[in-house]
Amino acid sequence: MSQFLSSSRWAKVPKPALAFSVIVATLMLIWPMKKIMPLNAFDQPFYIGITHDMLDYGRFTNGFMFESKTHEDPPPPGMRFTPVYPTILYVVARLDPVFRSAINCVVRTDGKSDRCPETNIVVRKIQFMMLCIIYWLIWWMARRVSGKERIAWLALGISLLTASDMLGHVDYVMTETTSIFFVTLTFTALIEATVRQRHGLLWFCAAGIFAGLAGLTRPEYPYVAVFSCILFGFFAILSKQKLRNTASILVFLGVLALTITPWIARNRIVLGRTAFTSSYGAHVLNERIAFDEMTWFEYRLSYLCWLPDGNGMGSLLFGPDTCDRFQWSNDPNSFYSIGNGPLMRQSLKASGGWPHMMPYLIKTYIIPHAFKHFLVTIPLALRGAYVNRYWGLILLPICLLMTWRALRRRDTQILILTMPAWINLLFVAAVSVDQPRYNLMLIIPYSISGAIVLENFLKARVMARRIEVDTAV
Repeated sequence: MSQFLSSSRWAKVPKPALAFSVIVATLMLIWPMKKIMPLNAFDQPFYIGITHDMLDYGRFTNGFMFESKTHEDPPPPGMRFTPVYPTILYVVARLDPVFRSAINCVVRTDGKSDRCPETNIVVRKIQFMMLCIIYWLIWWMARRVSGKERIAWLALGISLLTASDMLGHVDYVMTETTSIFFVTLTFTALIEATVRQRHGLLWFCAAGIFAGLAGLTRPEYPYVAVFSCILFGFFAILSKQKLRNTASILVFLGVLALTITPWIARNRIVLGRTAFTSSYGAHVLNERIAFDEMTWFEYRLSYLCWLPDGNGMGSLLFGPDTCDRFQWSNDPNSFYSIGNGPLMRQSLKASGGWPHMMPYLIKTYIIPHAFKHFLVTIPLALRGAYVNRYWGLILLPICLLMTWRALRRRDTQILILTMPAWINLLFVAAVSVDQPRYNLMLIIPYSISGAIVLENFLKARVMARRIEVDTAV
């Protein structure tokens, strides 16, 4: 790769431009092969419903999927979801009448018709450009962290192995691409803050803004940021530059807080609640608690069933339908269906409604069964770590090894890329039904860790080969 890039033909091309061209060409080659699903698939109606109400009623709501409304009355304001992604869709729909008609169709049919237009080309193009920038920033960060062009290109090559999966997210009207876009910008700004000593605080401010926007896209990220800052605050106390490092963390947290404060203030003024979201956290935690009901045999089985091809292996080793209970399906016996069905109804009734449900769940299920909840979090976290299936399974131990080495060496830049991703993985597995799409930020440390290890391996092989040749001579 390095010999190819250093050839006379390519040496004159600026490396950043070349990297971006490689990314666009690769994605454009794969994108036409992806199947576009209808707009009522998966969680798309959640955001489409909110966008519809913003367009028709001029207010941010919970969307038609979570409100029982009559056609005569406008839906009430809501705060179940965060505002950035529906706002992007709102702007697109104002400019694209075809997309707006598709939104109206989904809402009119209560998200139950596959005949609504699939035309969301503007959204897809925006998310495609976001994905191009994500991959380019991985290349940039790898070069910054390692100081080596070869590692940057290896990291880009490794990350592009996820292109088919990531392009699938590009085609959905869902938050995955937008949230990982802001997360990648956050990581990039933090890396730049550690490299550029003169303007470090400005980069920490930029990182705080991007982290806030990530949180306003997916609500778990502010919590992940706070937990990460607590950890890095501990590192700061042990460092030689205690005051400088602590001040940087406080600046980051302060700017993040300022970024999300307008949304919290809106919720206080409009809905009378000083909170980030409402009912979303209780809903997903209730789904998660259902998995704590697995038997000890099922617990051991979960490690197998949640492997990339675990369903087939489970059926082969223990008989047909062995892993059915662990799947995200409408099977009434599955843990997911129990969490969304009878357990949800029971929790709502016993707690007195959504406003009281979170304290009820913590007091009734989490605290008395904390050890079991912790144990079930482990296989769920592993399931979430298998991003892009076997790609994630292979790179998971490599990234863990790099994290351990960075901890021993106090390599701040590697820890900036790895620790928030691990914290996100464990946090999401503890409070919701974890899935790889909730942990797409792992693509960043996985790719860069894999590139560093591969480069060291290749260098060792070259050195060994040279020693063999010299000995033979």
